[in-house]
Amino acid sequence: MTGFLRCGPSCSMRLRQNLAANIRRIRSERGLSQDNFAALVDVHRTYVNHLEQARRNLTIDVIERMADRLEIDPCALIADPKKSGEAR
Repeated sequence: MTGFLRCGPSCSMRLRQNLAANIRRIRSERGLSQDNFAALVDVHRTYVNHLEQARRNLTIDVIERMADRLEIDPCALIADPKKSGEAR
């Protein structure tokens, strides 16, 4: 299976941490409060808070909706935030 990422429990946590950092950064760059961001992507504010703390998982549907509303590639939400430019 070439081309596929093998992902175990530590990979899952890393993706959740990437997502948390990217959501927080993108939201902040756009000047959105957690309330405004939650309304934009049609989720509850506490859900956004939990995502930004890497305490919640989310569905592909929510990732897709966030990317659509933010007008970014969905992959940018889980990209390594330490590498330059992926989530922009």
